[in-house]
Amino acid sequence: MHRARWTRRLAPILTPILAAAVYAGLPQAQAKAAKPQRGGGFDEGGYIMLTPGSFVLPFSHRDYLDLDPSFGWGFGGGYMFARGKLFKATVGGVLEHTVLVFDDYDFNDFGTHVVRFMPEARIGLGTNKVWGYGMFGAGFAGAFWTWDFDVPFFDDRRGGDSALGANVQVGGGVQGIVYKNLFLGGEIDVDLGLFFDDDNRDWRDNNDDDFSIYTVAFEFMIGWYF
Repeated sequence: MHRARWTRRLAPILTPILAAAVYAGLPQAQAKAAKPQRGGGFDEGGYIMLTPGSFVLPFSHRDYLDLDPSFGWGFGGGYMFARGKLFKATVGGVLEHTVLVFDDYDFNDFGTHVVRFMPEARIGLGTNKVWGYGMFGAGFAGAFWTWDFDVPFFDDRRGGDSALGANVQVGGGVQGIVYKNLFLGGEIDVDLGLFFDDDNRDWRDNNDDDFSIYTVAFEFMIGWYF
């Protein structure tokens, strides 16, 4: 009984002392790895970025029209975690706009806009000057199509419509500092979009109330790390 009582009394005093001893006994490399990197370039802090142009290749679809190669753009921002000598990761969000061109139609006659808003993460390795990473994102998407043409499956010669859905994004890329905290980069971005069309419109004899659009984009990026 007395031993248990003394153990309970000494526990609040001994616990922080033991914790401090364990921390002091850690290897110096581990202690440094627990601290964020500072010093400019790809160190710990916020960032903003712009994708002024991307080349988009539709590679598959379900219950939708055939698509030609197209283009897009986007912008985003977030925060970078830089721990240890090489490990880096970012958490943020992005807004992307892709213009899709239907096969056999001019865009001015019949085309689609796809807008995506997604949280995204990048995880990789590098120095304060250059790093490479894998990327994952998931979020909301919307498809908006307009026509000024006698399209067979629409009743009106001129009009527009939309469908909401979700998008999953995977890919990877490389970024490099070119001046102070200014960086340029390139990414390969695969987008898997699922959309829901309440009108149940006939897309080439497909009467489902949903459709899918899968694309891969080759993106050029420019941005700044704070």
